[in-house]
Amino acid sequence: SLNDKKSINSLNDGAGLRIVVNKDNKKVWKFIYTLNGIRKDTSFGTFPKVTLAGARIKAKEFRELLENNIDPLENKKELKQLQQESKKQKQHQINTIVDDYFKLAQHNKGLADITIRKFMSRLENHFYPHLKEKEKTIIHNISFDDIVKALQVLEKDNKLETLSRIKRVIVNVFKFAYTENIIKDTEIFGKLELKTFKLQKDTKGNPTLTKQEDIKNFYNSILNYDNKIVRYALLLTIHTAQRQGSIRTAKWIDIDFDNKVWIIPAENMKMNKEHNLPLSNQMIDYLKELYLLTGTNQYLFPNQQHKNKYMSENTVNNAIRKMEFTKDQQTAHGLRAMFKTVCKENQTKHNLNNEFVERILAHKTEGAVEGAYNRAENIEDMRVIVQWWSDYLEDLKERVK
Repeated sequence: SLNDKKSINSLNDGAGLRIVVNKDNKKVWKFIYTLNGIRKDTSFGTFPKVTLAGARIKAKEFRELLENNIDPLENKKELKQLQQESKKQKQHQINTIVDDYFKLAQHNKGLADITIRKFMSRLENHFYPHLKEKEKTIIHNISFDDIVKALQVLEKDNKLETLSRIKRVIVNVFKFAYTENIIKDTEIFGKLELKTFKLQKDTKGNPTLTKQEDIKNFYNSILNYDNKIVRYALLLTIHTAQRQGSIRTAKWIDIDFDNKVWIIPAENMKMNKEHNLPLSNQMIDYLKELYLLTGTNQYLFPNQQHKNKYMSENTVNNAIRKMEFTKDQQTAHGLRAMFKTVCKENQTKHNLNNEFVERILAHKTEGAVEGAYNRAENIEDMRVIVQWWSDYLEDLKERVK
């Protein structure tokens, strides 16, 4: 009886299959065979976890392989190796790598699902169709020329914004693959970063108000906005002239109240470079007021619906619309143009150095500032302009009757 531990040391089922009781009194299924004069044995598991019927099925499979002069154990190794290679191949498919890249990007940068879906759609429509095996193409089989040909189609169709976005994603995906040791060199993304295509002409720009009376009305609309947290988001946007990506993701840990500096991490900057921005006295006061509302959260502007997330990308623009300024009059991004335009108009009168205006906007400059902008004296030079701008805005508030 198979269930009687003491009654057997081994029991032969025939044709190479037997059950053996080991030192621990465990009943182990053994299959013994000879191929090309070499005797081998293997285990099918223990009884009763593996039943007699199960062991016989396995033994039959092994016998069928032996009849065809195939070593069952070597065949098992080969199948396992093929499975591993198949798994590795799937991991190296471009769509799998893109998925992994966006998972990491979403975790690190808090990308909205809709933003990722847009990027995915662009790749599916304009990049994958040009590859040999579409989205299942192994990344090692994608050449620089393959990528360029796909982008040249967009260039020919004058879809230049889509081209720019797809190029940036492809560069980032190949960089990700390099850091994950999937690809071994930097040639493709290095060359792609240097490759130039036709640039999109800015035909519509970012609408902004430039007349002082209009700016006054806009600023006072901000000060009277009903949602306090969004009001401070509007104030931070107009006083600092920073991009919404930096505003929305701002963390309290990045605000240096003592030195009145906002240290914007590289990952929150368009140019992927840390930005040290001096803050005006007024903005520091506004931030202290905001801290009483959101200081227990890591973000200055937490998302009200999703814990540990920051406010959505359309919040400030929606607020501007609610303040009854149309998208043709003012946008959130257009507040950067407002700052630059007013500074330009007052450049001579108030000695506002244009290089430092560009530095505040985190634009790349060609002057001496570029190489040494992080030095304390350059921060203070920027501070003069930031403070002047806040004084300009606050003076508009003071003149309201």
